[in-house]
Amino acid sequence: LIKDYMKLITKDKLLFGLPIEINGMGTIYQPKLKDFINRDFDIQKFIRAFNIKANLIFENGEDLKDFDVFIYQLSLKLPKDKLLITELIESLKILYKTEKVNLIMLDEKDIHTICISIEVIENNESKVYYLNRDNYNNLANVVLVSLDLGNNTTDVELNEELTEIDLKIAQRRKEFEKKKAEREAKLNKEDKNNEITLYDLVNYIIHVDNSQFNYQNILDLTIYQIKNTFNMYRQKE
Repeated sequence: LIKDYMKLITKDKLLFGLPIEINGMGTIYQPKLKDFINRDFDIQKFIRAFNIKANLIFENGEDLKDFDVFIYQLSLKLPKDKLLITELIESLKILYKTEKVNLIMLDEKDIHTICISIEVIENNESKVYYLNRDNYNNLANVVLVSLDLGNNTTDVELNEELTEIDLKIAQRRKEFEKKKAEREAKLNKEDKNNEITLYDLVNYIIHVDNSQFNYQNILDLTIYQIKNTFNMYRQKE
């Protein structure tokens, strides 16, 4: 599928770690290794904030959007540190290089108007963007691709190009993916100690023969650049 968000993410922007402009959502900055270290923020939390899938959580998700997962959690009144939206807000601060990211509700009578305001400076003037249930997936797709993690294309987008027979197959696939995700989550929990982390890639890049990187300059690489550099060094072995 050729989606609009893919036009935003050119290979040169990924390779050189350049900012990405998103229509209606301003400019995001590809996160660098030092961003996570300086904020003491786990990169897995960053990834999770943009990889929400409502259809894997709710049985009947036809009218739901992935952002509704954040809203649902808020309704449970969980501790702030247990909320996914807390991780999303911290992640947005990294993406937009601003501390002015807040949870707001535009209409007190409608929980679906819950959104996140993002205030940035553009051309020496204050500009506010709003992340909500209608544009969350577009931003999430851009972020995941910039992390070399594919995308989080929603069922609604896919359904527009599927036939009736395809939809039945997709439904069965959805059930399979849900069971697969549950199984993988269990296996990942059991095998977490053997998991290759971003810092394993960093360690390899620094210590591989003829490496041009050290503990200082690698901090300025984006996550995509780290993965790409790791793959390039591996190919040369």
